[in-house]
Amino acid sequence: MKIGIMGGSFNPIHMGHLMMCEYMRSELGLHKVLFIPTGNAPHKRNYSVAAEDRLTMVEIAVADHPYFEVSPLEVMENKTTYSVDTLRKLKEEYPEGEFYFFLGSDILQDLKTWKLFGELAKLTHFAVAVRPGSELKTGDSIRKEIHLLREKYGASIVLIDTPLLEISSTSLRNRIRQGKSVKYFVPDHVMTYIQKKGFYRY
Repeated sequence: MKIGIMGGSFNPIHMGHLMMCEYMRSELGLHKVLFIPTGNAPHKRNYSVAAEDRLTMVEIAVADHPYFEVSPLEVMENKTTYSVDTLRKLKEEYPEGEFYFFLGSDILQDLKTWKLFGELAKLTHFAVAVRPGSELKTGDSIRKEIHLLREKYGASIVLIDTPLLEISSTSLRNRIRQGKSVKYFVPDHVMTYIQKKGFYRY
């Protein structure tokens, strides 16, 4: 079974996340995509919305998609979570699973600094979303970085030409705070939940 992994704070989840995951799922021929909201991520300490509520927003957003599922693995942890730990647990849950870890191209050059990256690289492929014709495919520094990750760590890196929506969760939170519309940026049912809970008002 080929499984995509989409991690993130999802604060809030938006159409850019959903569109990218659907495109990657189709291009890679995946059987499912697991959305894994972060609990206590090592690089982000303070969220304006609790992990359980961010998990609920993702569940609402993907409820009607037959190939999208949500995993509470990281939200359930009471300690700092790392991708390598999550992949270990997923490997136990799906022993025959072949994993594709979704990344934006901006993350690629930081990959080797991730905790136990050498082990992580043995547990998953890295599916990198790039704009068609972007410098990621033509720039010397990027090509060298990909070569290093493959040669030194044995990393499997797949570049996927993906039509990306430039949507910032920070800008969406600001728009909601200012009472501006985010229709077509945030799924309607998610926005209803945000309004009901009063998120991002301050």
